[in-house]
Order: sequence, then C-alpha cells, then structure tokens
Amino acid sequence: MKTIGRWLGVGVFAGFCLAKLAFALPANEYCTGPVRIALFEFGAMYRIASNDGIDVGLIDMLEKRTGCSFERVVRPRARIWKELESGTLDMATAAVRTPERSRYLFFSPYMQARNVVLVRRSSAPTKLTLAGLEAGALRMGVVRGFRHEAVYDDLILRMKAIDRVTEAVDVAELLRMLDRKLVDVVLSQPVVYAQYVSPEVVSRDYAVYDWAPVAESVVGSLVFSRQRFTPEQFKRWDALLQSLLRDGTITKILRQYVGPEQARELVYDGPRLTDEVVQPPP
Repeated sequence: MKTIGRWLGVGVFAGFCLAKLAFALPANEYCTGPVRIALFEFGAMYRIASNDGIDVGLIDMLEKRTGCSFERVVRPRARIWKELESGTLDMATAAVRTPERSRYLFFSPYMQARNVVLVRRSSAPTKLTLAGLEAGALRMGVVRGFRHEAVYDDLILRMKAIDRVTEAVDVAELLRMLDRKLVDVVLSQPVVYAQYVSPEVVSRDYAVYDWAPVAESVVGSLVFSRQRFTPEQFKRWDALLQSLLRDGTITKILRQYVGPEQARELVYDGPRLTDEVVQPPP
C-alpha cells in the first residue's frame, strides 16, 4: 500500500507539473519575460489624463490572451522611436510603417484612418487648395515623430525647407497651438482631434480639407522590437491580432470610445504582412 501511495503521489505531482507547464506554455510562445510597451497622447487611442483609450483596451486583451506581463510607459512619440531603435522598448502602439523603421521593428496592422487638414478660418477665409497652402504664407503645425499619408509627408518636408513648420511634442499641444493662433494649419484624424475640440468649435472656427488620394490611408500597427522578438514569435502575435480582428474583439474595444460607424471604419481590413516583409530590409 505504501508503494501504491508513493506512485499515486508521484503521479499527482507529475500531473500538477504538467498542468503548470501547459498553463505557462502560451506565454513562452509569445514572450520570455515582461514586455515593455509605450503609449503616447493620441486622442481616443490614449489619453494621459484619464489613462485610458483604445490602445489600453487592446493591451489589456493581449495580456489576457498571451499570459505576458506588460510594463506600460508613456513617452512623447519622437522618443518612442529612439527607444525602440536602441532596444530599450519592446513594443509600441499605433505605428506607421516605413522602410527605415522596418529595419528594427516588426509591424502588425490593426487600424486604418485618414488624416484631414484643419485650417483656421480667420487665417484662410476663402477656399484653400493643397497647392495654395504650399504657395502661401500659412504656418503648419505637426507632431514631432508623426508620419502621415505620403502626400502630406512630402508637403511637410517642403514646408520645413522654407521654415514654415512648427513641431509639437504631442497632439494635445498641437491643437493648443492651433487654438492660440501659433500655427494656422494642422494635420489630424477625427478619432484624435474630436477628443480635444468640440464639433461646434470645429464647424465654427476651422475648415476641414481631405487632400490625400482616395486610396491612401494611414495604417496603425503594433510594433515589435527585432532585438526582443524572433520572427516566429512575431508571427504568433500577428496571428493573434488577426483573430481579434476577425472575431470582433477589436471592434468591440473601439466602440467603447467611438460610435459604431466610426469603429467599423477604423478596423484594419487590408492585407497582412508577407514573409518577405517580416525579414528586415537589405
């Protein structure tokens, strides 16, 4: 009987160990320790003052699904890029892919949006065109470290060359600059600026232009440091994000902060990254 008891004890202990291993395995597939992820002031995506937003809901869901522990930090956007490149950050939210960034990051898209141009009516009382903006004397405000549709990024470069661009540390400061008449024009997305400027003020004080080609939009991705994650780990994260898009989880998170119609528009429905893109550029 003692022998049987000992074997039963060994079996129970082995079963307990296997159960613990099975519970731990999903986290091991995604991470090998705490994940340091950066958030930044970005309207409904994240508000520092209330410490909530769409990206907070997404991170909470990823933590639940993967078993990974997230260390959340808040940074200005420009600093986030530097820390991702140096390897002191592991992940970040709402990132726009560029060839340069792809050298040190993996990109998993989850949102899509279009920037519009807000122009103070008192600065440009008549209808404005993209060419007219560039040829005139209006001053543009941008957030340091932000990327936009290609047509706007090209415009910003040209206006920087003639010293007609003022940079803000974040979007809240950018819209304060517009309100205080320090700049005449800014780029932003409705999901962002609606958190800082009421519809009544927008309608009264600003003209809204959409000059980007119809086919262009900004794709926001979760980004993963190539120094921290292997291609195989990234593919697991990307597959998880795809499943959250397919089963409506991300739409549900969006609807907590924006209306149903806008939530549907914001959900990314384009192609996923190919194996070629997963590999760093030459």
